[in-house]
Amino acid sequence: MTLTSEARGEPIVRGGITVETSRPKLLTLISLLVIGGCVLFSQLGCGGFFPKDTDITALTISPSNQTVAPGGTQQYTATATYGNDTSGDATNKVTWSSSVAGIATISASGLATVGSQLGTTTIAAKNESGSVIAKTGLTVSNATVDSVAVSPSSASIFTGQPQQLSASASYSNNSSVNVTNQASWSSSATSVATVSGSGVVTGIAPGTATVIASFGGQSGNSIITVQ
Repeated sequence: MTLTSEARGEPIVRGGITVETSRPKLLTLISLLVIGGCVLFSQLGCGGFFPKDTDITALTISPSNQTVAPGGTQQYTATATYGNDTSGDATNKVTWSSSVAGIATISASGLATVGSQLGTTTIAAKNESGSVIAKTGLTVSNATVDSVAVSPSSASIFTGQPQQLSASASYSNNSSVNVTNQASWSSSATSVATVSGSGVVTGIAPGTATVIASFGGQSGNSIITVQ
């Protein structure tokens, strides 16, 4: 009887009978299935099953759910997560759209222009293939800003330590919108604490500073103590 060497796949005759082991054939069959599957499911081969480093795998739009007065504008930004798990600004890499052009149109750079029609439209950003989409609402209203609140209302930080603040605007129609990235930020004592345009406070030296967020003719503040 003959058995095949598993290492080389060569038949060995024993008792006048030649028997070939199936391992070489099985390996060949598996290889053909894998290669065939890659070609069948992707013109790019096996690599097509995985995103490229530059492929957009997720999108977020900022700011979200904004309220704008008739005739106003709203700038949007898109942040993408890529195939290599990094993230970055993709505002000029996505395709922007507005579901109701009569309420607002949006440019290729993410700037929404509002008309006189009141109502809500959906702002969307999608990647080149259209497989990844992010959406948010944009409401056009005659409502006015009643107040602005900053959160947290107070914070204690160390020198060099950053602290993210957020600003929320309350409107006359009882709605509330996050305006952290739209508000104008300032510090009463920049020698103690500074604040960025997105509400990030950084401690400079021990002391106390009042950080103010202004939006729509209203303002709110947070007391920052630097240790």
